[in-house]
Order: sequence, then structure tokens, then C-alpha cells
Amino acid sequence: MTCLSASLETVFGEVVDEMLLRIARGDASVDAARSTIEDFRSLLMRAGATEVDKARIAGLIAELLVLNRLLDRSSSAWRTWTGPAGNRHDFRSGDTSLEVKASLSPSASYVTINGLKQLEAPTGGSLHLLRIVLEPVSRGILSVSSLGRSAMSKAEEPERLNELLAAAGCGSVDAEDWNQHKFRIESEHLYEIRPGFPRLTVSMMADRIAPLGVHKIAYQIDLSVADSFLCNATAHAAIEETLSS
Repeated sequence: MTCLSASLETVFGEVVDEMLLRIARGDASVDAARSTIEDFRSLLMRAGATEVDKARIAGLIAELLVLNRLLDRSSSAWRTWTGPAGNRHDFRSGDTSLEVKASLSPSASYVTINGLKQLEAPTGGSLHLLRIVLEPVSRGILSVSSLGRSAMSKAEEPERLNELLAAAGCGSVDAEDWNQHKFRIESEHLYEIRPGFPRLTVSMMADRIAPLGVHKIAYQIDLSVADSFLCNATAHAAIEETLSS
């Protein structure tokens, strides 16, 4: 007998023992079988779930917040969520791009930038950085499930949006591992990325390429020195309008 078959036999024995125990307690045979199987299925699903980092959950929630705002303006705005498809920016429509960063600490002004292209604006276009500070709260209304379901109810092609979520690593918006944490918005600030903004990009390199052998560059920028690049509410609304048009 192989180890696998021995394990399956053990599990089967435990299921049968539990069924018999429930019948002995007075449950009807059919009810005992059904409830036991359902309980074991739930147990196996929880055991197989992969822990998702809180920061990763917050990152997806920040993007879903923006996505829902765009979908409120247009049901086709899901097409501008380009990050999961491999684009260097989270949202893009034409020559207008938006990068979204989530932060779990209102006192920390640093955000991590992944790669030399993330803060490179489209040629002849514009790029903005939106930092959303999220506070973890046990009864918060912001979750992957609530925001994901809301987005799919607004999108003209929810199945395509579901594919983007899967590409982002979230196979189901109701997955337990993606809904371990809930949040509320503490604050958000929009920055215009233009000359003088603290960043590293390919265009800043002498030969417009990274040094030979250097890969997967990640660095942090301190937004406390970027107050002069902050945008007002009117500019924020204009970016959302452009991305959803």
C-alpha cells in the first residue's frame, strides 16, 4: 500500500467514524452523512488555503477602490485596469496612466517602487501616483469580497474582469485567504509625476538602459518631500474622468 492510499484510507475512516458518531447522537443517516461530508470539505479547503500577506491584500483593495470609482462613470472602464495584464502602470487609457500604492501606516511616507519603468510616464502622456492609506479594522466595510463583487456588478463584461482578478493572483473574490483583513480609508493623496519628482527611471540612465547584470530593481521614495507635486480634488476628478472615458 502506498503512502497516498494509506492517507486516503485514514481520512475515509475518520469520515465514517464521524458519521456513525452523529447517527449515535440521534441524527438521521442521510443528515449525518451530508453534514459530515460538508464539514470535512470545509476543513480541507481551509487547510489548503495559502496565507496572503496583509500588504498584498491592501494593495488589491486600493486598486479595486479606484476601479469601482471608474466603473461608476463607465461600465467599460474595467479595460483601463492594465496592471494585472502586465502593463507597467496599474491603470492606463491612451496616454494617461495612474499608479496606485497602498500603505498601512499613516505615519510612514515611504512607498516602494518596483522597477525603473513604474514611474516612467507614457511617451507624450501623463502619469500620476495615488497613495491610499488603509487602516485595518475588524468590522471595516472594505474587503476584497465587497469591492470585487461591486466591481463585477458594474462591469459590462464581468467574466473578463474576473480574469484580471485571477491574473492579479485572486482566483475568487470570496476566497477566505483574500478576506482575512478588512479596512477603512485613512487618507489618500494624488501626485503628478513630472520632472523633479523623486524617482529612478530608465530615461535617467546615461544610455537609457540599466547597467548590465542589474535586474528587478526596487527602491523607496519619501513622499514627504513631494508636497509640491500634490494634486487637488479637481485634478483628481479629471484623471478619473479621463481614465473612464
